[in-house]
Amino acid sequence: MSELSWDEEADLVVVGSGAGGMAAALRGAEQGKRVVVLEREARWGGTSAWSGGGMWLPCNPLMARDGEPDSPEDALRYMDTVIGDVGPASSPERRRAFVETAAQVVPWLEQHGMPVLRASEYPDYYPDKPGGRIGRGVELDVFNERDLGPWAATLSTMDPTPYIAMTTKDVFLLPRALRTWRGFAATSGVMLRTIGWFLSLRKPLGIGMALMARLTQRALELGVDLRLSSPLVELVSQDGAVVGVVCEQGGVRKRIRALRGVVLAAGGFAKNDTLRRTHQPVGGEYTSVAPGDQGEAILLGTELGAAVALMDDAWWGGSFLDADGNPMFSVTERSMPHCILVNEAGQRFTNESASYIDVGHAMLAQNPGGPPPPFWLILDARHRRRYLFGMAPPGITPKSWLASENLFKAPTLDALAVQCGINGEGLKATVARFNTFAAVGVDEDFQRGRTAYDNYYGDPTVKPNPNLGTIEQGPFYAVRMVPGDLGTKGGLLTDEHARVLTPEQRPIPGLYATGNSTASVMGRTYPGPGSTLGPAVVFGMRGVDHALGQ
Repeated sequence: MSELSWDEEADLVVVGSGAGGMAAALRGAEQGKRVVVLEREARWGGTSAWSGGGMWLPCNPLMARDGEPDSPEDALRYMDTVIGDVGPASSPERRRAFVETAAQVVPWLEQHGMPVLRASEYPDYYPDKPGGRIGRGVELDVFNERDLGPWAATLSTMDPTPYIAMTTKDVFLLPRALRTWRGFAATSGVMLRTIGWFLSLRKPLGIGMALMARLTQRALELGVDLRLSSPLVELVSQDGAVVGVVCEQGGVRKRIRALRGVVLAAGGFAKNDTLRRTHQPVGGEYTSVAPGDQGEAILLGTELGAAVALMDDAWWGGSFLDADGNPMFSVTERSMPHCILVNEAGQRFTNESASYIDVGHAMLAQNPGGPPPPFWLILDARHRRRYLFGMAPPGITPKSWLASENLFKAPTLDALAVQCGINGEGLKATVARFNTFAAVGVDEDFQRGRTAYDNYYGDPTVKPNPNLGTIEQGPFYAVRMVPGDLGTKGGLLTDEHARVLTPEQRPIPGLYATGNSTASVMGRTYPGPGSTLGPAVVFGMRGVDHALGQ
């Protein structure tokens, strides 16, 4: 074969600037390699910057430092139990590789000067299962946006409002601001810290923005070449190996030779409506991801013969719609007392306080393979009066939201059912049965409030079960709920070294992938907080280590 022509060359070409991509870029740059990062959007950080910023990292040393050590055996036992057998996407080799490298992430980040915090009270999502733990999640501390210099203007943000609340110590307490001293103290602390930052002429970036700002700042310091508005057009192969890429910059196509490998970290296909409807019962209308999540890396990989898996699945979760119809991913709202989630028959069908992916799967199971039917979160007056709901403070419901068809308010359950199109008799029967459970503290139908994870997003002042509260005080509210997601789960099949595989499970030389561009090592479930970002970082590191012969 004749020699290919190139416009330039690098040791590594990374496609995508989210957590997995920037971890891979940093891993290569710290070893003195020339790394080019291609980002299709005009902003960097991707959906990782929109996220909670947590990473699920079993056996992280922060646990041992707190006197609560983890073990690889327990971590693997837990993963084996909750994930089960879902094929090669979550093979025993990939699970063990994840656990082994997860333990190394915190020291690695600290070596690069990044302060890592542990969410010591945040449970695994199935803490009662063998090997389950509390406190495997970590995040990076708040970052001063001004330290990014000119790069600050192009950080991908879902909300431009400065955000200083931390998953490790604040987020789960904020909805309880009017109910507990800890909740009040956490909310006051967030406000005071924010004021303090601005008085000192700093601008705080928290959660996912802090993660991406710190990773990217360090990568840039080490010479990583980050190029925005540079979509991947082609993966160049020669003799069965990927040897470079073609990207587009300023309307001009450039051929970049990759001497050591190409790492695909461009996210999934949550915003590609056609691809989603080919594999899933919903399109991209309810997703909570950045606009660049178009799936081109997955499609280009398959053109070279790569295998895919789990394409029918996503990081599902119930979302509510705001006054403008925008999806807002729900975590705490449905878990607080004095609410239930029902279908159009007025019947409950899941544990409202369960992991969001379980709630999402339960919603989709109401019409398997077809479009999801209507769902409603029913609240009594105490829920709306006591707790934060999205960005709506306790007791204050925006008139624009009430004017939409996404939130209804009525003096009685009968009137509420008429407004929403719910079977009124079914709803009243469901509420009556649920109220008997709330009175004794035991949900006989779905075991809501049984685990530490359920209780984490509950109200400890409500007895005997912090997740159960009767629905009997009007006015009553109904919030439209939809099966939203935090991204798709399916993608390119990879091995324990992040190498992209063929259907025969043979590696494609020179091609690596991580994050939502791959079929998740977590299979069809969500073991703990940060189960998207943790593996993205881990396999970004492992892929580069393999490409560089480490």
